[in-house]
Amino acid sequence: MRTVPLIVVSLAVAGATMLGLEAQARQGEDALVNTRRWTLVNPLADTRRPAPAWKNQSWLNTDHPITLESLRGRVVLLNFWVFTCINCTNSIPSLVDFDRKYREQGLTIIGIHTPEFPPYSGEHDKKNLAKALQQHGITYPNAQDNDHATWDLYGIRYWPSFVLIDAKGEVRHYGYGEFHLNDEIYGKWDGWIRELLKEAGTP
Repeated sequence: MRTVPLIVVSLAVAGATMLGLEAQARQGEDALVNTRRWTLVNPLADTRRPAPAWKNQSWLNTDHPITLESLRGRVVLLNFWVFTCINCTNSIPSLVDFDRKYREQGLTIIGIHTPEFPPYSGEHDKKNLAKALQQHGITYPNAQDNDHATWDLYGIRYWPSFVLIDAKGEVRHYGYGEFHLNDEIYGKWDGWIRELLKEAGTP
């Protein structure tokens, strides 16, 4: 007669424990998402370093490969992304806006499209990337980084990530995680871009 209540109690305790663990897991995931979404790193002047020169050969929205050296004198914003990443695509309207506002003033935005999954996922396919660029209204150059060479060169770990390079070719700001038009993080990137354009002597 006592075995049934004990089983019921045991199941109830086990269920409560599982629910507690699931809640902790969800909290951990939420914390991770929030960290990725809002993390920014702003290097101090004494931590500036020369930006590594990428060597990607496959490009879209340009008729020739773009080199870091060819961009000397311009401010460069690199966006490491992949079109299947929702955090990446949520950030694109901000990048399109930066491109619209500052391209003529000396900013070059470059997408570094780095696949997350194996080739069978379709992320390595140039035609799929071209469709994504058109879908999101992206007209700035994009490099295919199918072998993760540029990703590794810059020590990137998260999608999306951003690297802001000054007109002298030095890395000045780095961050990762999505942001949105006119939110707080958008404002920080906007301010950094304007600061570096001013340093470069552009209007």
